[in-house]
Amino acid sequence: MTERVTLSVNDAGIAHLAMQDEANKNLFSDDFIHELVSAIERAEALRPKVLLLSGLSDVFAAGAEKKNLMDLCDGKVHVKDLVISERLVHASFPVIAAMEGHALGGGLVMAACCDMVIAARESRYGVVFMGLGFTPGMGCTKILQGLVGPQLANEMMFTAKRFRGSELASMWHNFNYILPRNEVMPRAWAIARQIAEKNINSIYLLKYALSAEKKKLLIEARVQEDYMHKISFAYPETRGAIEEFYAGE
Repeated sequence: MTERVTLSVNDAGIAHLAMQDEANKNLFSDDFIHELVSAIERAEALRPKVLLLSGLSDVFAAGAEKKNLMDLCDGKVHVKDLVISERLVHASFPVIAAMEGHALGGGLVMAACCDMVIAARESRYGVVFMGLGFTPGMGCTKILQGLVGPQLANEMMFTAKRFRGSELASMWHNFNYILPRNEVMPRAWAIARQIAEKNINSIYLLKYALSAEKKKLLIEARVQEDYMHKISFAYPETRGAIEEFYAGE
Protein backbone atom coordinates (compact mmCIF):
# COMPACT_ATOMS: atom_id res chain seq x y z
CA MET A 1 0.00 0.00 0.00
CA THR A 2 1.06 3.60 -0.52
CA GLU A 3 0.60 6.49 1.89
CA ARG A 4 -2.51 7.60 0.00
CA VAL A 5 -4.26 4.22 0.35
CA THR A 6 -3.53 2.31 3.56
CA LEU A 7 -4.86 -0.96 4.93
CA SER A 8 -4.51 -2.29 8.47
CA VAL A 9 -6.18 -5.12 10.40
CA ASN A 10 -6.30 -5.19 14.21
CA ASP A 11 -6.39 -8.18 16.54
CA ALA A 12 -10.21 -8.09 16.67
CA GLY A 13 -10.40 -8.73 12.93
CA ILE A 14 -11.41 -5.17 11.98
CA ALA A 15 -9.80 -3.97 8.75
CA HIS A 16 -9.43 -0.24 8.13
CA LEU A 17 -8.96 0.95 4.57
CA ALA A 18 -8.14 4.67 4.54
CA MET A 19 -8.17 6.79 1.37
CA GLN A 20 -5.91 9.73 2.17
CA ASP A 21 -4.66 11.35 -1.02
CA GLU A 22 -4.48 14.88 0.40
CA ALA A 23 -2.94 16.38 -2.73
CA ASN A 24 -5.71 15.25 -5.08
CA LYS A 25 -8.62 14.99 -2.60
CA ASN A 26 -9.15 11.28 -3.34
CA LEU A 27 -9.89 11.80 -7.03
CA PHE A 28 -10.22 8.57 -9.02
CA SER A 29 -7.07 8.70 -11.11
CA ASP A 30 -5.91 5.46 -12.74
CA ASP A 31 -3.21 4.98 -10.08
CA PHE A 32 -5.58 5.71 -7.22
CA ILE A 33 -8.19 3.26 -8.55
CA HIS A 34 -5.51 0.59 -8.91
CA GLU A 35 -4.27 1.14 -5.36
CA LEU A 36 -7.79 1.15 -3.94
CA VAL A 37 -8.78 -2.07 -5.70
CA SER A 38 -5.50 -3.70 -4.67
CA ALA A 39 -6.20 -2.80 -1.05
CA ILE A 40 -9.67 -4.39 -1.19
CA GLU A 41 -8.19 -7.53 -2.76
CA ARG A 42 -5.51 -7.65 -0.08
CA ALA A 43 -8.22 -7.36 2.57
CA GLU A 44 -9.97 -10.36 1.03
CA ALA A 45 -6.80 -12.41 1.49
CA LEU A 46 -6.55 -11.36 5.15
CA ARG A 47 -10.16 -12.45 5.90
CA PRO A 48 -11.22 -9.71 8.33
CA LYS A 49 -14.59 -9.81 10.06
CA VAL A 50 -15.49 -6.33 8.84
CA LEU A 51 -13.92 -3.51 6.80
CA LEU A 52 -14.15 0.17 7.75
CA LEU A 53 -13.72 2.40 4.68
CA SER A 54 -12.80 6.03 5.34
CA GLY A 55 -11.53 9.08 3.48
CA LEU A 56 -10.09 12.44 4.43
CA SER A 57 -11.77 14.49 7.14
CA ASP A 58 -13.00 16.98 4.53
CA VAL A 59 -13.42 14.71 1.46
CA PHE A 60 -14.48 11.07 1.48
CA ALA A 61 -14.00 10.66 -2.28
CA ALA A 62 -14.45 13.07 -5.17
CA GLY A 63 -15.03 10.86 -8.20
CA ALA A 64 -13.22 10.88 -11.54
CA GLU A 65 -10.32 13.13 -12.44
CA LYS A 66 -10.51 15.48 -15.42
CA LYS A 67 -7.91 13.64 -17.55
CA ASN A 68 -9.84 10.36 -17.45
CA LEU A 69 -13.05 12.10 -18.46
CA MET A 70 -11.39 13.88 -21.37
CA ASP A 71 -9.89 10.59 -22.53
CA LEU A 72 -13.39 9.11 -22.45
CA CYS A 73 -14.63 11.98 -24.63
CA ASP A 74 -11.83 11.19 -27.08
CA GLY A 75 -12.66 7.49 -27.09
CA LYS A 76 -9.16 6.61 -25.82
CA VAL A 77 -10.21 4.60 -22.78
CA HIS A 78 -13.19 2.83 -21.29
CA VAL A 79 -14.75 3.55 -17.91
CA LYS A 80 -12.57 1.97 -15.22
CA ASP A 81 -14.06 3.02 -11.91
CA LEU A 82 -16.92 0.49 -12.08
CA VAL A 83 -14.44 -2.07 -10.77
CA ILE A 84 -14.51 -0.26 -7.40
CA SER A 85 -18.26 -0.83 -7.15
CA GLU A 86 -17.85 -4.48 -8.11
CA ARG A 87 -15.14 -5.13 -5.51
CA LEU A 88 -17.19 -3.55 -2.72
CA VAL A 89 -20.46 -5.29 -3.60
CA HIS A 90 -18.70 -8.65 -4.00
CA ALA A 91 -16.61 -8.33 -0.81
CA SER A 92 -16.87 -11.40 1.42
CA PHE A 93 -17.14 -9.26 4.56
CA PRO A 94 -19.42 -6.36 5.53
CA VAL A 95 -18.14 -2.88 4.68
CA ILE A 96 -18.86 0.28 6.66
CA ALA A 97 -18.47 3.60 4.81
CA ALA A 98 -17.47 6.34 7.24
CA MET A 99 -18.01 9.55 5.28
CA GLU A 100 -16.65 12.38 7.41
CA GLY A 101 -16.13 14.56 4.35
CA HIS A 102 -17.88 15.35 1.08
CA ALA A 103 -18.72 12.52 -1.32
CA LEU A 104 -19.40 13.46 -4.93
CA GLY A 105 -20.21 11.39 -8.01
CA GLY A 106 -18.44 8.06 -7.80
CA GLY A 107 -17.50 8.81 -4.21
CA LEU A 108 -21.14 8.66 -3.10
CA VAL A 109 -21.86 5.64 -5.31
CA MET A 110 -18.93 3.86 -3.67
CA ALA A 111 -20.55 4.44 -0.27
CA ALA A 112 -23.91 3.20 -1.63
CA CYS A 113 -22.17 -0.07 -2.53
CA CYS A 114 -21.25 -0.60 1.12
CA ASP A 115 -23.38 -2.40 3.70
CA MET A 116 -23.57 0.41 6.26
CA VAL A 117 -23.13 4.14 5.68
CA ILE A 118 -22.44 6.93 8.16
CA ALA A 119 -22.49 10.52 6.92
CA ALA A 120 -21.63 13.93 8.41
CA ARG A 121 -24.14 16.73 8.91
CA GLU A 122 -21.61 19.33 7.73
CA SER A 123 -20.57 17.57 4.50
CA ARG A 124 -22.17 17.60 1.04
CA TYR A 125 -23.29 14.53 -0.87
CA GLY A 126 -24.40 14.24 -4.46
CA VAL A 127 -23.91 12.52 -7.80
CA VAL A 128 -22.62 15.20 -10.16
CA PHE A 129 -22.34 13.19 -13.40
CA MET A 130 -25.01 15.18 -15.26
CA GLY A 131 -23.36 18.41 -14.15
CA LEU A 132 -20.37 17.29 -16.22
CA GLY A 133 -22.55 16.52 -19.22
CA PHE A 134 -22.68 12.72 -19.12
CA THR A 135 -24.96 10.10 -17.64
CA PRO A 136 -24.29 8.42 -14.25
CA GLY A 137 -21.95 5.46 -13.91
CA MET A 138 -20.45 3.01 -11.38
CA GLY A 139 -23.86 1.39 -10.92
CA CYS A 140 -25.42 4.66 -9.77
CA THR A 141 -28.64 4.23 -11.78
CA LYS A 142 -29.52 1.07 -9.83
CA ILE A 143 -27.58 1.29 -6.56
CA LEU A 144 -28.21 4.85 -5.34
CA GLN A 145 -31.94 4.24 -4.75
CA GLY A 146 -31.08 1.85 -1.94
CA LEU A 147 -29.27 4.61 -0.05
CA VAL A 148 -31.55 7.63 -0.55
CA GLY A 149 -34.77 6.24 -2.02
CA PRO A 150 -35.91 6.33 -5.67
CA GLN A 151 -37.32 9.87 -5.79
CA LEU A 152 -34.38 11.58 -4.12
CA ALA A 153 -31.98 9.44 -6.18
CA ASN A 154 -33.70 10.71 -9.32
CA GLU A 155 -33.40 14.31 -8.15
CA MET A 156 -29.73 13.83 -7.36
CA MET A 157 -29.03 12.26 -10.76
CA PHE A 158 -31.02 14.72 -12.89
CA THR A 159 -30.00 17.92 -11.09
CA ALA A 160 -26.46 17.07 -9.87
CA LYS A 161 -27.39 18.91 -6.67
CA ARG A 162 -25.17 18.45 -3.63
CA PHE A 163 -27.13 18.00 -0.42
CA ARG A 164 -25.75 18.79 3.02
CA GLY A 165 -25.91 15.91 5.45
CA SER A 166 -28.07 18.05 7.73
CA GLU A 167 -30.52 18.50 4.86
CA LEU A 168 -30.61 14.78 4.13
CA ALA A 169 -31.21 14.06 7.82
CA SER A 170 -34.67 15.62 7.52
CA MET A 171 -35.58 13.45 4.52
CA TRP A 172 -36.30 9.76 4.02
CA HIS A 173 -33.01 7.93 3.59
CA ASN A 174 -31.24 4.67 4.35
CA PHE A 175 -28.06 6.07 5.87
CA ASN A 176 -27.40 4.33 9.17
CA TYR A 177 -26.52 7.64 10.82
CA ILE A 178 -26.04 11.28 9.88
CA LEU A 179 -23.95 12.77 12.68
CA PRO A 180 -21.71 15.73 13.47
CA ARG A 181 -18.46 15.17 11.60
CA ASN A 182 -16.40 14.45 14.71
CA GLU A 183 -18.77 11.61 15.67
CA VAL A 184 -18.62 9.73 12.35
CA MET A 185 -15.45 7.70 12.92
CA PRO A 186 -16.19 6.83 16.57
CA ARG A 187 -19.63 5.51 15.57
CA ALA A 188 -18.15 3.52 12.67
CA TRP A 189 -15.60 1.92 14.96
CA ALA A 190 -18.30 1.12 17.51
CA ILE A 191 -20.36 -0.71 14.87
CA ALA A 192 -17.26 -2.51 13.60
CA ARG A 193 -16.43 -3.71 17.13
CA GLN A 194 -19.97 -5.04 17.59
CA ILE A 195 -19.71 -7.00 14.34
CA ALA A 196 -16.24 -8.29 15.21
CA GLU A 197 -17.65 -9.98 18.31
CA LYS A 198 -19.59 -12.40 16.09
CA ASN A 199 -18.63 -15.72 14.49
CA ILE A 200 -16.70 -14.99 11.27
CA ASN A 201 -18.31 -17.88 9.39
CA SER A 202 -21.80 -16.59 10.13
CA ILE A 203 -20.73 -13.02 9.25
CA TYR A 204 -19.55 -14.18 5.83
CA LEU A 205 -22.66 -16.27 5.28
CA LEU A 206 -24.95 -13.35 6.11
CA LYS A 207 -22.97 -10.97 3.88
CA TYR A 208 -23.32 -13.40 0.97
CA ALA A 209 -27.09 -13.50 1.41
CA LEU A 210 -27.60 -9.77 1.94
CA SER A 211 -25.43 -8.75 -1.02
CA ALA A 212 -27.23 -10.92 -3.58
CA GLU A 213 -29.69 -8.22 -4.67
CA LYS A 214 -27.00 -5.55 -5.09
CA LYS A 215 -24.96 -7.91 -7.23
CA LYS A 216 -27.92 -8.33 -9.58
CA LEU A 217 -28.58 -4.59 -9.67
CA LEU A 218 -24.95 -3.86 -10.53
CA ILE A 219 -25.08 -6.24 -13.50
CA GLU A 220 -28.25 -4.53 -14.76
CA ALA A 221 -26.74 -1.09 -14.26
CA ARG A 222 -23.59 -1.93 -16.19
CA VAL A 223 -25.54 -2.82 -19.32
CA GLN A 224 -27.54 0.40 -19.47
CA GLU A 225 -24.78 2.69 -18.16
CA ASP A 226 -22.21 1.43 -20.69
CA TYR A 227 -24.72 2.08 -23.47
CA MET A 228 -25.52 5.60 -22.24
CA HIS A 229 -21.83 6.45 -21.79
CA LYS A 230 -21.02 5.59 -25.39
CA ILE A 231 -23.60 8.13 -26.46
CA SER A 232 -23.24 10.88 -23.85
CA PHE A 233 -19.44 11.06 -23.90
CA ALA A 234 -19.62 11.60 -27.66
CA TYR A 235 -21.77 14.74 -27.29
CA PRO A 236 -19.70 17.85 -28.07
CA GLU A 237 -21.38 19.60 -25.15
CA THR A 238 -19.92 17.10 -22.69
CA ARG A 239 -16.34 18.26 -23.20
CA GLY A 240 -17.35 21.85 -22.52
CA ALA A 241 -19.30 20.89 -19.39
CA ILE A 242 -16.28 18.98 -18.02
CA GLU A 243 -13.98 21.95 -18.69
CA GLU A 244 -16.42 24.32 -16.99
CA PHE A 245 -16.93 22.05 -13.97
CA TYR A 246 -13.24 21.63 -13.19
CA ALA A 247 -12.51 25.32 -13.82
CA GLY A 248 -14.95 26.11 -11.03
CA GLU A 249 -13.61 23.59 -8.54
